[in-house]
Amino acid sequence: MGSARVATYILPMALVVMVTLTPVHAATQPAIPINGRYSVLTIKIYIPPTPKWAHDVVLNAAIAWNSAQVLYLQNNPTARVYKFMETDDGTATSIVSFSMPAAYASIAVGWTNYKFAPGSRTSIVSTQTYLTPMIFNDAQGSNASANRYAFWLALHELGRILGLGSIIDGKDIMEPRYFPSRVDKVPQFSTLDLYALHVIALGNAPNFITLPGGVQNQFTPVTTFLPQPTDTAILSLFAAG
Repeated sequence: MGSARVATYILPMALVVMVTLTPVHAATQPAIPINGRYSVLTIKIYIPPTPKWAHDVVLNAAIAWNSAQVLYLQNNPTARVYKFMETDDGTATSIVSFSMPAAYASIAVGWTNYKFAPGSRTSIVSTQTYLTPMIFNDAQGSNASANRYAFWLALHELGRILGLGSIIDGKDIMEPRYFPSRVDKVPQFSTLDLYALHVIALGNAPNFITLPGGVQNQFTPVTTFLPQPTDTAILSLFAAG
């Protein structure tokens, strides 16, 4: 092959602010778009240490994604799962920031940029995630509603980091729209989310992943996957949910 120079691609994906719910028509089998995949299964993530409450919310979201994959695939001998591992030693390939560039601030409260390998539109090298400082700040630490919203945002953007796209159904954690009623509800992982991660962890990155025939798309509260004692604060936020 020639030695042509190939640019590294960066693709932004946003969690958008929308308060109007539009009609959704479900397909025969639910499908989710795939933005790309990490070739390594351990994703080193940097989470800002302050504000501490915000750090802990994002860390709990990472723990939930880790645990959900393991439990979903625990009886599958071919299972491969992604694992978030927190680090602050400069080796992170997934960087989280409690800030929002001006270009995104007017259209999103969460945003993830992908850096792809040269010549590829699917092989993720690293990610940069922005979480709105309107929520992720010192003053919101004692605000239960803000904490619940922050947890939902963190879960969604970590799903982006893992390569998942949007699914418009009003239920899934990968639903990108915001409407106030969701803040007080326990976030949910779907069978489709976890199955899709299994597919891409095995080395595939199709444009869409659909559940196999006969498999129902069920929803499980995210708090189910939070081990004690790290989940104490998060569970208490959703105790009434």
